[in-house]
Amino acid sequence: MTTSRPAPPTASAAFTAFRLRHHAPYLRYAHTRVADHHRADTAVERAFAELAARWEEILRTANPNGYAWNVLTEAVDAAATRAPDTRPARDLLHHALPPEQLDALVLHYRLGMTLTSTADLMGVDAPTVALHLVLAEKALPAAMIRDLERTRPA
Repeated sequence: MTTSRPAPPTASAAFTAFRLRHHAPYLRYAHTRVADHHRADTAVERAFAELAARWEEILRTANPNGYAWNVLTEAVDAAATRAPDTRPARDLLHHALPPEQLDALVLHYRLGMTLTSTADLMGVDAPTVALHLVLAEKALPAAMIRDLERTRPA
């Protein structure tokens, strides 16, 4: 007797699941980067629109989460560049650190995500996130790291 296997999820079902899983953390990240929440929301929606349009291609890449993270950060960077009201502390950090270190700091310290969750969102492994954090911590005053932790949103 043969048992039938369930059909693999369609690309649109996979994208819907991806969006449900990543929408909230993407928004939280964008809100830390762009003070105008409307601009931040628009950047996230633009990123998801681009991802939806290319989803089948993205699924064939070696690292769909990493690909998606790059699309998101490009959209958020564009919104932050255009917005006259970007957060000054974020701008300071942006000029002091490479983007990967900065994103790891924001996700882990500012948003309180675990190393594993941060790694999953960025499309890297946990040791890579840990390395980004160590390098960022060495480059910044300890008080700045404590300030990131203290200003976590509720």
